[in-house]
Amino acid sequence: MPSRPAPRGPFPVDLVVFLATLVTGCILVLVGHVTPQALAGYTTALAGLYAAWHHRPTRQPSQPTPPETDETPATRSR
Repeated sequence: MPSRPAPRGPFPVDLVVFLATLVTGCILVLVGHVTPQALAGYTTALAGLYAAWHHRPTRQPSQPTPPETDETPATRSR
C-alpha cells in the first residue's frame, strides 16, 4: 500500500530568511565592510534574539470563569 506524501505546510519563511542572511553576510565580508570575526559576533547576537522571539509562549484564548456564588460548603443546600 503506497503511503501518501505529507501535506506541505506554509511557505518556509525561516529558510528564506536564513538564506537571505547568509547571502548578505557573504556579500558584506567579500566587499570588505565587515570582518569575519565581527560577522560571527553579529550573527550570534541576532540568533539569540531570533530564538527569544521564536520560542515565546503563545497566548491561549481566555476561558470564561464560572460565576462566583456566595455559597460556602456549610451553607449549601443538601
